Amino acid sequence: MFVGNVEQYTSMNLKTLENLWTAFVEGERDFTGINLAGADLNHWSLARVDFWGADFSRANLTQANFRRANLKQAQFSHANLAGADLRWADLREAVLTGAELEAARLEGALYNAQTQFPVGFNPDQASMWSLEPGATLATKDLRERDLGGSDLTAADFSGALLVNCQLFGTVLKRVNLLSALMGDSDLRYADLRQATLMLADLRGADLRHADLAQANLIGANLRGCQLANTNLDGALYSDSTQFPRGFQPPKTLHHLAPGASLWGADLSGARLTGVDLRGANLAGANLMHADLWGACLANADLSGANLLGTNLLGTDLSGANLSQTNLMQAIIDLPGEKPAIAAFNSQTA
Repeated sequence: MFVGNVEQYTSMNLKTLENLWTAFVEGERDFTGINLAGADLNHWSLARVDFWGADFSRANLTQANFRRANLKQAQFSHANLAGADLRWADLREAVLTGAELEAARLEGALYNAQTQFPVGFNPDQASMWSLEPGATLATKDLRERDLGGSDLTAADFSGALLVNCQLFGTVLKRVNLLSALMGDSDLRYADLRQATLMLADLRGADLRHADLAQANLIGANLRGCQLANTNLDGALYSDSTQFPRGFQPPKTLHHLAPGASLWGADLSGARLTGVDLRGANLAGANLMHADLWGACLANADLSGANLLGTNLLGTDLSGANLSQTNLMQAIIDLPGEKPAIAAFNSQTA
């Protein structure tokens, strides 16, 4: 944060802007909470600058460059942002009521439910990205973003680029990170319970004190990750999962492989597409609402297992023990029909 004379930043005169520009040229990038109300910043280039909580109300920001700037909680009420470049900026909880946004570029800018826009403005039509629980950000480029502390429960980041991201303390519970690229990201204290990290690349990520209980790590690359005090209880892994050198998966993890012993395991809601569990012991396991599309369960013991609402399309169940298995509302192929889906309404097979 800039530590110059605060009074210089609260009086909107030429001297203030000269000092701001001097600090910027000298390498300062943190202007958190600065008061620039009414300032003339026409055509200024302030990309990647931290303006968290700054006041730009009634400012002239035409053609200004705020690409990848941190504008969280910034005040832009009645500011002129015509033609401004706000691509990939963070506008979560920012106030833009009454602002002029004609021809402003907002592609990839982040917003949430607390962001206040001008009347009639549609952020989706401006190609902005919503960042909140349940958000859909599949395949998006979010590298080097600071998303720390956000609640992103059940969001879809499948195939997203999250390299070198700040995710300290972020709530990522039940998030879909299938095939996401997350190398070198800071995930300390992140809540990744029941997250799908199948085929994700986390090389070099810091996962110290993170909670990955029941997370899906099938095929994930964890080479070089820091796992000190990481909770991995009930997490799923396979022979293709790559752990840091010398790491021995504790017994609290579930190894998904042919003949695996998964008696009574809680695999509810897990994405297990194409997994090979032939001959596995899944007696009494909880597979409620799991996705077993195309999986192999040939000769597996599923006696007493809970498959309520489970996706069994294309699943090989030949020779499986289905005694007392709960198949209510399970989705399966019906013989002779392509494709055919049946919802079982009986409690047992």
